[in-house]
Amino acid sequence: MVRVELRRHLPNAGWSYRALDLRQREIAAEVRSQGSKGALLLSEVAPVITMGRRATAEEILLPPALLENRGIDIFPTDRGGLATYHGPGQWVLFAVDTLESLTGDPRGVRALVEGLLAVALEVGRIYDSSAEIRSGAETGVWTRRGKFAAVGVHIDQRVALHGLSVNGFKTETSFLGLRPCGLDAPVDFLLPSSDEQEFLKLGEALRKRALAQFWKE
Repeated sequence: MVRVELRRHLPNAGWSYRALDLRQREIAAEVRSQGSKGALLLSEVAPVITMGRRATAEEILLPPALLENRGIDIFPTDRGGLATYHGPGQWVLFAVDTLESLTGDPRGVRALVEGLLAVALEVGRIYDSSAEIRSGAETGVWTRRGKFAAVGVHIDQRVALHGLSVNGFKTETSFLGLRPCGLDAPVDFLLPSSDEQEFLKLGEALRKRALAQFWKE
């Protein structure tokens, strides 16, 4: 079975996007050097704005010092796309393995992105039947109220890094001071409140669907 590593940012056990980024690269190095199977990383991280390869400063609407005072980090990444937010109330899902293992095609970047979007779509429809995949500048998964899932990947020597984020519930830092993915469009959340059990159920649904999508488990 594929390893599943679930970590959350909790008061007594911090978990940042920086730590998640380091962990995915450790796994990727194992996959490349040892030929080992990859892993599914499912995380809830500390508040952060991640900057994709095409991100610009114009997407951040508040001074970095003010964001820092609110506990929001800014972290440059090598994933595709623009700037987005990750933090409490949101699940971040990384399928770290070779493209061939994940998609059946060593050059299957498009298939990887489509697979990640399919995971979010199927899970999203549990909560809202209007969920749909959009493409182009609006790439992601949306309900009639707004975008609730974003995708961004990077391929490093045949191994997929980064992945998918899915909004569970809104917090006071969610998407604060940000034009997410360069869009002046609303974001949506699948859960109406911060109910712990419902958030864990959302994470479990994502875990099951990702394992079925990428590793046929």
